[in-house]
Amino acid sequence: MKLEEYLLDIVEGKKKGIIAKIILVLLTILSSLYRSIIILRNKLYDWDIKKSKQLDAKVISIGNITVGGTGKTPIVQKLARTLSDKGYKVVVLNRGYKAKFSGEVGVVSNGKEILMSADEAGDEAYMLAASLKEIPIIIGSDRAKTGEYACAQFEADFIIMDDAFQHRQVARDYDIVVVDATNPFDNGYLLPRGKLREPLSGLKRGHFFLLTKVDQVGENKLKEIKKKLIKINAAAAIITTKHEPTYLRNLTNQQRQSIDLASEKVLAVSGIGNPKSFEDTLKNLGADLVDKIRFADHHDYTKEEILQIFTQASEKNVDKIITTEKDAVSIDDDLIEEIGLEKINFEVLGIEIKIIDSQYKFDELIVKLEVAR
Repeated sequence: MKLEEYLLDIVEGKKKGIIAKIILVLLTILSSLYRSIIILRNKLYDWDIKKSKQLDAKVISIGNITVGGTGKTPIVQKLARTLSDKGYKVVVLNRGYKAKFSGEVGVVSNGKEILMSADEAGDEAYMLAASLKEIPIIIGSDRAKTGEYACAQFEADFIIMDDAFQHRQVARDYDIVVVDATNPFDNGYLLPRGKLREPLSGLKRGHFFLLTKVDQVGENKLKEIKKKLIKINAAAAIITTKHEPTYLRNLTNQQRQSIDLASEKVLAVSGIGNPKSFEDTLKNLGADLVDKIRFADHHDYTKEEILQIFTQASEKNVDKIITTEKDAVSIDDDLIEEIGLEKINFEVLGIEIKIIDSQYKFDELIVKLEVAR
């Protein structure tokens, strides 16, 4: 068992005993220290001691209060497409997590062609480039530098900063905070005792809250989440959304097909922040979820692991192996060729964000972004 998984089991109470208790105390102490550092850092920005860089484009931050899979990427895609369809020049800035590119500014896509591989760009940035073919995608840890590059080289009207709620070195016109309804605030602790990136009071900076996966929770829980968000920040609008499956894609030949999983025996494979949500989606589509294989978020697949997946699929006599688009870009081309030789179909579930009962609020958001500043 990897250290990250072991610590997660301790935090979730799955590990018992004196050693687990000692580690939990240490994690709590570290969490308190981290909390103090984050509060001080935010105060320095609030007091204008630390300055936020103002860019020559309108800046939208899309981020979250927790680590893990809140369903942020489909929202980045929807917002970028909406603004681009209105004729604006849009550029997306991504950190490039686990990217092998080591420079300050990396152009994954120039809006005409993809210039990096998934290994070079990182899985999320590459997936954005593949899905937003006419929108430049830039990676780099320093958002001020990548933002200035986007303005200079692409004359951006709008810059969308992906996963940047806590990265306050760049001034933004709007902060959109994505909240996963299935696990909105985790256990209430900051890292490493929990999954919070900063205290919940940080939500006061948000202009819009986008609740994702609301179809996977009950009405009472949804009301509780909304009440908590309103109590913290009554001025922010709340938009409810769900992740709507739109297609199945064969991993090897790229052919798309309509989704029909009724009574299909399925092995779910994922390396994402919230695998349970993905698995629940398959069940809701009528799949007989025979088994599941979970890897850590942003996982890079090896030949041995692909062999393990097919061995398990064969033993369980499944009809399909299904993974996510994020996982698909983390499987090398040579492995995809080998997968094509197997008898069991390896397919990818496509997901889009759908506004449930707040379309007018989303439309208002777009108007406010257009007239910002």
